[in-house]
Amino acid sequence: MVRVFAPASLSNLGPGYDTLGIGLRGVGDVVEARLTKSGNIRVKTSAPLPLDVETNTAARAARVVLDQAGSNVGLDLTIYKGIPVGSGIGGSAASAAAGAWAANLLLEAPFQKTDLIDAVLEGESVASGGMRHGDNALPALLGGLLLTSPANPSDFRRIELRRPLHFALLLPDIEILTSKARARLPKEVPFRSSVLNAGDLAFLVHALIRGDWERLAPYMMRDRFVEPVRAACVPGYQRVREAALEAGAHGVAITGSGPAMFAIAPDAPLASAICDAMINACPVPARGIATETCAEGVRSCA
Repeated sequence: MVRVFAPASLSNLGPGYDTLGIGLRGVGDVVEARLTKSGNIRVKTSAPLPLDVETNTAARAARVVLDQAGSNVGLDLTIYKGIPVGSGIGGSAASAAAGAWAANLLLEAPFQKTDLIDAVLEGESVASGGMRHGDNALPALLGGLLLTSPANPSDFRRIELRRPLHFALLLPDIEILTSKARARLPKEVPFRSSVLNAGDLAFLVHALIRGDWERLAPYMMRDRFVEPVRAACVPGYQRVREAALEAGAHGVAITGSGPAMFAIAPDAPLASAICDAMINACPVPARGIATETCAEGVRSCA
């Protein structure tokens, strides 16, 4: 038996739709896996998740790994969800990464993490209507801050951070499914707006590379396409943004499909204070997490 942890992640970071993602320390999903002689994959979980191999992200990713290795063994997977379903912090990606890595370990690790990118992308695609995108999947597998390609989701570049990046994370107690959130997005966007968004993404990446957290806010907070649509589904969106900035945040945005929101904090103590401010501003029950970047990605755990 193996026990594997994969971290939650932030995605988009404002204008970086399907392009930017970062792993989070201290919150994620756990998958326990056992080899069986059945040749089948069986799933158990107390979370509201599908149990079929083709529609469960962890099981589908594990199946791809077994096929990749040419193995006909069976697996029993037990999924422990540390990430709320439909929260916007990469729960489907974390389960997929944990399922793939668990299968790999039970086969005595014939693959490196980068060899499992296709398996994790395939598993995570279950939650997004069959679309592959790497902004949550790759940070869950590899950790750190990653630039991923919407055109080729397996293509990525790691952005090395010069100093710690601290976050205040707000998790409202509501659910927004990725597939439904994507269906709401515009099919076409104005040319001028696309130029402005591209410029903001470039300056955002430059500030992240240089560690200029104090300059992130304008580039992170004026996405013209995705965040305005998703903000309508996030209770107290504007009030939470204002509260985080007043508490000292360097930038605030929705992560993924929402409803989770995150703020970039100058340090760990202020991240906790910003969490409190965001919770107080949220009109629905919510919890906050003060965290930082997880550089490691998926790993074995006790």
